[in-house]
Parts: sequence; structure tokens; C-alpha cells
Amino acid sequence: MSATQVRSYSALRNTMREFETTLIIRPDTNKDGIVTFVGRLREVFEQNGGRMQKIDNWGLRTLAYPINGNAKGIYLYVRYLGGSDTVKELERILRIREEIVRYLTVVIDGDIDPGARPSDVDAETLDAASEIAPDPLEVAAAKAAEEAAARAAEQEAEEAKAKQDEAGGASDDATSDDKASADKASADKADKASADKADKASADKASADKASAETTDKTETDKTEEEQG
Repeated sequence: MSATQVRSYSALRNTMREFETTLIIRPDTNKDGIVTFVGRLREVFEQNGGRMQKIDNWGLRTLAYPINGNAKGIYLYVRYLGGSDTVKELERILRIREEIVRYLTVVIDGDIDPGARPSDVDAETLDAASEIAPDPLEVAAAKAAEEAAARAAEQEAEEAKAKQDEAGGASDDATSDDKASADKASADKADKASADKADKASADKASADKASAETTDKTETDKTEEEQG
């Protein structure tokens, strides 16, 4: 058996085991760095008789606790077929690569017929695996901050409208008061004019009565004098 063959009991029966490895990659690793790393993983599988079945980038996540000074990490999930040599070589590579913070490998199935388990990996999935989604906690925090700002702006607008309505109401009240005062002043002026007119009429009547009385007295005096003469 050559060095590139999988040395396992399953391999003797032309079957493989199915594994999954979850990796945490340093948060400062960029897209090109992930593309290079994924290419190295594919080489490991090809050189050791394995085959990548699925790869998925879970994006940037906040770790439960800092690991090697990293509070966050990029989670990469890989499922593959292979044997013990495949896992051994994969984990050897993971231990020496600086961008790998932590990894965990588990067996999820055994005695798999490779022909009956086609791979889901293609150029599209490989490209998607290099895309780093933002941290869900940061997304949630940003959304909460945006909603809070929107609520604050809405409340501020409502308060400004209430103040404007209050100021408008006060102005209307003042205008009404001014109009009422003007109307009262006009009515008072009209009443005074009417009173003045009545007073003048009374004075004219009194003057006319006096004149009439004087004329009557003079007529009677003249009549008396004529009778006496």
C-alpha cells in the first residue's frame, strides 16, 4: 500500500468514514488568506485519499472567552470522507498554521461508499467559503442602535410638533384676546358717541325750551304794557 493510500480497516473494504472539522481562524485573516488555506485543505485530502464533501464559512463570531488573545474568530466548517491518515495529516497541518486558533474533529459516519455520497463542493461553494460574514452580535447591536436612534428622532419630532402646536394655540388665544379688546373698545367708542349725541340733543332741547319760554314772557310783558297804556 502506497503512502498516499488511506491506511484504515474501512479502506480495505473500499469504504470510508465521514468526518467533520470545525475550525476557528484568526479574525484578521482576509478573503485571500482563506482562499489560500482552503486550497491547502484540498491538497491534504487529495494527497491522503480523502475528499472534501462540504465547506461552509459561518462568519466572524465573538468567542465565549479569548483564545490566544483573540476575542473573535472566523468559523469554518469542513465535512469530508477519509480515514485515519487523512485526519492525522489534516490536524498536523492545522497545528502548524499560524492563522488557526482552534479546531475540533469528530466522526459523524462510518463505512461510507464514496460513490454513493457525492460531494457538494464546487467553484461556487469554494468562493462562498472565503466570504466572511459579520459578527451576529455586532449586527444585532448596530440594528438596536439604529432602532433607538429612529425612536429618539421620532420622539424629538413629536415634541417639536407639540411645542409648535402649543405656540400656535397661544398665538391664536392672544389674537382672540386682541380682537375682543378691539371690539370692546369700538363698542365703548360707539356708546360714548351715542351718549354724546343724546347729551347734545338734550342740551339743544333745553336751549330751545328756554328760548321759547323767554319769547312767551316777552309777549306777555308787551301785552300788559299795551293794556296799561
